[in-house]
Amino acid sequence: MPHAFLPLLTFAAAWGVLVLTPGTETALVIRLGMNVSRKAALGAALGTGTGLAIWGAGTAFGVSALVAASPTLYLALEWAGALYLAYLGVRLLMPSAGAHDQARADAQAQSVGGMGAGYQRGLLTTCLNPLVGVFDLTAFAQFIPAGVHRVSYSLLLAGVQVIMAVAWYAVLACLAFSLGRVLSSPRVVRALDVLTGVVFLFFAFRLVMSGIPS
Repeated sequence: MPHAFLPLLTFAAAWGVLVLTPGTETALVIRLGMNVSRKAALGAALGTGTGLAIWGAGTAFGVSALVAASPTLYLALEWAGALYLAYLGVRLLMPSAGAHDQARADAQAQSVGGMGAGYQRGLLTTCLNPLVGVFDLTAFAQFIPAGVHRVSYSLLLAGVQVIMAVAWYAVLACLAFSLGRVLSSPRVVRALDVLTGVVFLFFAFRLVMSGIPS
């Protein structure tokens, strides 16, 4: 169905911006690859993918159930998500936005050993990242076209998330030294922070506008 394919591509483009932006998961994979081992970094990449799958499946089934049970509560949750995204967007537009994430990833990397430990760290990092849940909650609803099964399409969006994230983090794990130097450049980090902040503000605006009765 062509009308269902275009939202999928748009979602993939928006998610790609977030994946490319250096955050906690990116910093963790790079530092594991540089300071521990490639296996540990690959384990973290797979753990991150598993965490994304958990968030995506929870959103797919939970949102559908919430919409059916209480549309008003779901609307309130959407507004809360929009406010949080707006807050993150403004924060990313401020200088030194990513310093805290990188410092936290440095501390996490020091306690990781092999691939299994890297997997556990990546899984825990992503499962405890509220940004993933907020993004899924707000973005899934905006990219599901009319006439499709909501749960199935949400799971498809979640699959896109997992595939893109694991592929990118696996590349980072294998090329941690060279890519780490590029992504750690203050100028690159700042540019990606600004781009991500604009994306977050755009999502927040769209979410607020969709909740205003016409």
